[in-house]
Amino acid sequence: MKLRSVRHKGLQRFIENDDARGIRPDLVGRIRRMLTALHSVDGIERLQGPPGWRLHQLSGDRAGTWSLSVSGNWRLTFDVVDGEVANLDLEDYH
Repeated sequence: MKLRSVRHKGLQRFIENDDARGIRPDLVGRIRRMLTALHSVDGIERLQGPPGWRLHQLSGDRAGTWSLSVSGNWRLTFDVVDGEVANLDLEDYH
C-alpha cells in the first residue's frame, strides 16, 4: 500500500531518512517490520502479521481508523483512503 500521509514527526523522519530519533529505541524494530508489511500489501485485507499485532478497526469516535499494536499502549494507527495509508500515527491512545 502506498503511504499518503504521516502525522507523527518522528515516524515521518524514520520513514524518509531511516532516522529513529523521536521513536523509543525498543519499538524501532517492530515498527520497521509493521511498516514493511503495510508497504508490501495491495490492500488492508491482505495484511497478515503475527497475532500480537492485533490488527483491527477502532470504534466509537475513531470508527474506521485501523490500529496495529506496537507495545503496551503504543499503537500504529492509520486510515485507508482509496487503497492508501493516510494519517499514519504512532500514539498511546488508551
